[in-house]
Amino acid sequence: MPNNLFLSIIICTYNRANYLHDSLQSLLGGPANPSSFEIIVINNNCSDDTAQVVHKIIKDNPNYQIRHIKESKQGLSHARNRGISEAAAPYLLFVDDDIQSTDEFIPAWLRFFKNHSDALVAGGKIHVQFDAPRPPWMSHFLLPLLGHHDLGKSPKKYPKNKYPFGGNMGFKKSVFEQVETFHTGLGRKGKGLEAGEEKELFKRIRTLGYAVHYIPDAFLYHRVDAPRLTIPYIRKQALGLGKSMYVQMHNASPLQRIIKRGTELIKWLGSVPLAIGYLLRFQPQKASILFKFRYWIEKGYREAASVGRFLF
Repeated sequence: MPNNLFLSIIICTYNRANYLHDSLQSLLGGPANPSSFEIIVINNNCSDDTAQVVHKIIKDNPNYQIRHIKESKQGLSHARNRGISEAAAPYLLFVDDDIQSTDEFIPAWLRFFKNHSDALVAGGKIHVQFDAPRPPWMSHFLLPLLGHHDLGKSPKKYPKNKYPFGGNMGFKKSVFEQVETFHTGLGRKGKGLEAGEEKELFKRIRTLGYAVHYIPDAFLYHRVDAPRLTIPYIRKQALGLGKSMYVQMHNASPLQRIIKRGTELIKWLGSVPLAIGYLLRFQPQKASILFKFRYWIEKGYREAASVGRFLF
């Protein structure tokens, strides 16, 4: 590896070869010096032609440092942890396998970490790119489920109750010498839609007193296809969120459990004025899905509790 390698971009993928091809292409050809970053694709037991797609990209782009690595332990957290161990650069950047990078994306990350040597963790801006018509029930408040993440145009430190999204987050690699890597009992596994591993990691980092930075110029698009724009998919995602919430509460104190359940109640109550607003604008589908979403999260939590879902 060249001496000026600074950033390892890690893409964990599972059977998304077509999107992965486009994501890789969008990361290449920009203004960033190819010797300053590498791209590591973690193939998490893909059964499609992911390997062939990556190897062709490698062959067609000899000036770039691109690696294809297979991780046999199923799960996004396992794949991300493998990426951390494989990375050769001092800084790590995680992106999803279905993104569209902007020209400024990689330069913004390089610039931030070079100018903020004390920063250990940061997140960038993500907007949703719909690859199919947006359904009428999809409100602005559900867009974060599809990866939308925007804290504005100015750099800042994340507020206490907010965290970067997994599709655009960066770390100084040395931070993982102080905290453990991603919790392998959380996060997606194959076709499952569990979550929570990113927030859990950021909470551990924050307990050490480190700030989490927001970089608006590190901007990309998260592409969303038709199968993910269905109510059954949103239901499955909400159930996964509820199950993940239960796993995170496994070792929580009674007070922490009360606070978490209180937070969920506040979210229920907060849905009421939002729903009323949609009803007044004659958009009943958007009002209905807000309550269904909260119900499904609660259902996922209770289903996990009923079977003692301890994934540790």
